[in-house]
Amino acid sequence: MKLVNVNRPVYRVNPVDALLKDFFNTNGVNDRYDKEELVNQPSTNLFETETSVVLELLVPGYSKEEIKLQVENNQLIVKSESLENESEDQKEAPEYKYSRVEFEKVKLEKRFRLSDKLDQEQIQAEVKNGILRITLAKKKEAIPVKREIEIG
Repeated sequence: MKLVNVNRPVYRVNPVDALLKDFFNTNGVNDRYDKEELVNQPSTNLFETETSVVLELLVPGYSKEEIKLQVENNQLIVKSESLENESEDQKEAPEYKYSRVEFEKVKLEKRFRLSDKLDQEQIQAEVKNGILRITLAKKKEAIPVKREIEIG
């Protein structure tokens, strides 16, 4: 029997802000958190090839312009400050109203500690079909060299 791991987005909320919001909020459950308080930590796949390490992050609805990649203090930081949810049609037609909202685009942030074996100058990224694929090249000395030794 194969076990299937189901990943759900992890949202971080500042606990002090949440406590104060709960204490002073009288609007009910729907207004419990402002979307500015929520940060999505996207589900991630990680795999390695001979020459690189590849990260795949689930980022549906985010364009490449909305996602920022930074390297800081030996960490790769993936984030988006975008909270834009309206399509062009919705902006042009203010009478367009939702009858139900079950998801919204919220801030996105995830950090990865970079190994000394990775070349921080050789990082490539692309977004395709809601998946951000980041390829981190290994340093030349970290790539295993195969050689045959003759037996004399």
